[in-house]
Amino acid sequence: MFIHRPTEMKAPDNPGPRFYIGLVIFICSFFMLPTGLVLREFVSDSFWKLFVLGVFWISAPLMKIGSIAILGKASYAWINYQVHYFYHKVAKPHQITPLRYNIGLVMFVLPFLPNYMISFLPHLAPVSLTVHYTIIVTSDLVFLASLFVLGGDFWDKLRALFIYKAKARFEDRPEKDVLQ
Repeated sequence: MFIHRPTEMKAPDNPGPRFYIGLVIFICSFFMLPTGLVLREFVSDSFWKLFVLGVFWISAPLMKIGSIAILGKASYAWINYQVHYFYHKVAKPHQITPLRYNIGLVMFVLPFLPNYMISFLPHLAPVSLTVHYTIIVTSDLVFLASLFVLGGDFWDKLRALFIYKAKARFEDRPEKDVLQ
């Protein structure tokens, strides 16, 4: 069942120190296992190496659970509000300019060139495997960024590619020309 939420939500109060303490503990929990891996090298006995590693390995999920308990419902409501605020103010689809659309189209098509060059003309590409990976990853990131530059209407156009009965409508043509 879909429940419509109003776009304007009442801003909850910032949870204050609880939020920041819980956030710091949550972020620190990701560093527990690497810290244990480093600290075990300072111990000579194999039992103590395993003990140190085990303590840091077990403490990570416990810290995550503890941070969620510290954050509480007030922090969840505040984070939820911030995500909705970001979406409605920044990421919500709106009309884009022709210049932005053209830049997005160039960004959409351009990444195909280096990928095809590496695949079909490898003798023209640099020899280094690191450079190949850098080119491929950069091309993929530019391609993904282009989808956001092109805007929400372009997402609908891409979606229509996968719908068999979808039809293209052009605003400058009368409706009867599209059906013929």
